[in-house]
Amino acid sequence: MSSLGLVISIAVPVMILLGVIVLVGRKQQSVAQKKGQARAVKESLMSLCEAYEFMLKVDDHKEIQGSVLERIRQLSETHRKALPKADAKAPGPVDIEQLEGMLKQSGKKRRVLKSDREIRYAKKQFSKVLKAFPPMVKNKTLSEASMLEYRRYLRISLLEMEVDSFTAQGDVAAQRGDVTTASSYFKAARRLLIDFKMQYPEKNNRIRELAKKTSALFNGGIEEEGSLAKELSKEDVPDKDEHGFPTDPNADEKQKF
Repeated sequence: MSSLGLVISIAVPVMILLGVIVLVGRKQQSVAQKKGQARAVKESLMSLCEAYEFMLKVDDHKEIQGSVLERIRQLSETHRKALPKADAKAPGPVDIEQLEGMLKQSGKKRRVLKSDREIRYAKKQFSKVLKAFPPMVKNKTLSEASMLEYRRYLRISLLEMEVDSFTAQGDVAAQRGDVTTASSYFKAARRLLIDFKMQYPEKNNRIRELAKKTSALFNGGIEEEGSLAKELSKEDVPDKDEHGFPTDPNADEKQKF
């Protein structure tokens, strides 16, 4: 065999092997890239699901909740398409039918947040919902007018929850005689309303009510326990006394939520 033939006999198999290695490497890179994209979509999907479930607990605007659910459907489909073919047939990370059932069966709403930590959590979840709307406008599944309406509603709702929380904590402090703490909460709630740039019908009335509450603290006025304070503190009341008997004789007749 000539030297040229020897070189060819060695080079051809090596080139074929290198070609196979390159093709396999590219395929693995493509699969890894798809998995990375699917993972990013899944994180967004699960994050929005968390916000959706929180909204079902604190708000009853069905149109907004339905729009959020539609965005969850879209992300679920995007996640499925981003997966490699071998993984695309596996069950999705969320159960859409279960989420639909939660929307239909959602019951009593909790409007009073009990701590600064819960307020921060609520702001985080509402922010996720607000960020879900622009992509829906872009893909024409939500009108821009609806998005602006939803944004306004959610921002006002979040403000009202925060004001309710501060007001309730102020009422509780006033009932135990802590005038300084109560005044701080009332003033903080009033400041939130004053600094809020949007106008809505109840805003000025709430500012006046909080001013009256603050004035009553220093004028010897006694505020009757409000419904917000009752809601804030009702979970702290024990159901049974030290002997294991119900503290409320009619407890069995009341419906529990």
